[in-house]
Amino acid sequence: MVTVETTKDVLFTLEGCVLGKFIQLVSTLLPLPPQIIYLKKPNKEVLKYSPTNSFPLLKTGEDFIAGTLPIVKYLIKSAKDNSDGIILDNRKILLGKNLKEEAKVDMWTNFIFTSLLPITTEIEAQLYGKKQFNSQIFENALKDLLDVLGTINEQLKLNTFLTSNNIQLPDLMLASVLFHCHNDVLTQDKVEKIPNVIRMFKFVTHLKQFEEIFGKVVPCKTQKTPEPYVEPKLEKEGKKDKKEKKEKKDKKAK
Repeated sequence: MVTVETTKDVLFTLEGCVLGKFIQLVSTLLPLPPQIIYLKKPNKEVLKYSPTNSFPLLKTGEDFIAGTLPIVKYLIKSAKDNSDGIILDNRKILLGKNLKEEAKVDMWTNFIFTSLLPITTEIEAQLYGKKQFNSQIFENALKDLLDVLGTINEQLKLNTFLTSNNIQLPDLMLASVLFHCHNDVLTQDKVEKIPNVIRMFKFVTHLKQFEEIFGKVVPCKTQKTPEPYVEPKLEKEGKKDKKEKKEKKDKKAK
């Protein structure tokens, strides 16, 4: 049983969800991070509160915010400043010091979210048995992965990080989204093609906060072998559901 009766900001996300961990990572830089509840599977009791019928979902006061980027921006911008100005500085560091830098942060964050995340999600689904393994789809996904990372690699050729000289939101998101694929499929021959990405990736993933949430980076010596696909089990109908279906069937028969 999961309840949403609480006065503190609460983040509901699914176990193992990369985006949920990304939000948790960003929250470590804030003074009052939300309580995080990891669900084993989508919970109808919680999902009914989501405006978009999706996770991650943040409860803040009487309101609910769905979606990774809206949640992250809300948490950063709503954080109260400390007397020493640390939170104000973190705000500027994470979201940009001015309008132009903030636009660049949005540009690269959206690029990673829309161009890289779908590819890494497909690769992980194929490798971890969430989908029936298809070698053609998998190889295409690997090619697309290197193409997208190639674009990012060019951006990092003359830049330490994606948008400034400090770690900002896109850098944290890139490391979060790429973490599992780096460990599972980016063998030496592949990482040699994207040295700038790997340089920045290693810097972010060696942060204490990152390692505590995601774990340590493990160099990929050989590509992970796909796990067998297991079809999800259908939930058994409860007695109440069966009774309602039977009553409807009896009414139709009459």
